[in-house]
Amino acid sequence: MYEKLIGRPRRDPFDALVDVLAAADRYDLLLGVVPVAFAVALVVATVANVSMVQAMLVAATIGVFVIVDACYLNPPIDQG
Repeated sequence: MYEKLIGRPRRDPFDALVDVLAAADRYDLLLGVVPVAFAVALVVATVANVSMVQAMLVAATIGVFVIVDACYLNPPIDQG
């Protein structure tokens, strides 16, 4: 027996992910780099023989460079 869904048809989650990633621009990706840098630093500090302070310092430096690049070196401009 086949049931018809009421309301909005279900989309494949992979198609939804592709749509979201296709709509992301440069600034969305840059802001995604900051938490990834901290997560990688946490993993490196845990696995390797690196202190947590040193790993977080590197991640914070990457975050500062990303924010400076996004806000000051290549700021968003009005398309109009």
